[in-house]
Amino acid sequence: MSAQTITITFKAEGATAYTANVTALEAGNMVDPKTGQNWSTTPDGQNPYVWNNDGNNANKFGLMANYKYNNVEATAFSQLVIDPTQISGDVEVVAELCTAAIDNDKGNTILRFKSTTVNGEVNEAVASVSVWGSDKPQPSSEFYS
Repeated sequence: MSAQTITITFKAEGATAYTANVTALEAGNMVDPKTGQNWSTTPDGQNPYVWNNDGNNANKFGLMANYKYNNVEATAFSQLVIDPTQISGDVEVVAELCTAAIDNDKGNTILRFKSTTVNGEVNEAVASVSVWGSDKPQPSSEFYS
């Protein structure tokens, strides 16, 4: 069993004062979901990003997300982890990124992956959110709206 295509859409939610200034929210690098090591820059710049099964690439992978805040490039905290071997057919994944205060300081805000749905439902075996890989520690942050 494996998905044929996975269409991944990124959405920004949370504090309007921040999200109103967010543009170009898109897929970043594809990474090893355990270590955070870069596998590919191919998805970079796409929203939605469409993963296609080529017969050799049905492996669990992580996706980073990039965006611009007031025209300054940023990378969202956390990663989206997708396992195409846990579902079949054509799949729709929606990844919600929400405003998060770094070290509990709302003046130091970033987008962070918060939740995912697969074909409109939560299915963590197929799509989930985790911290960056072990080689890229991230500061603590708390979601806020």
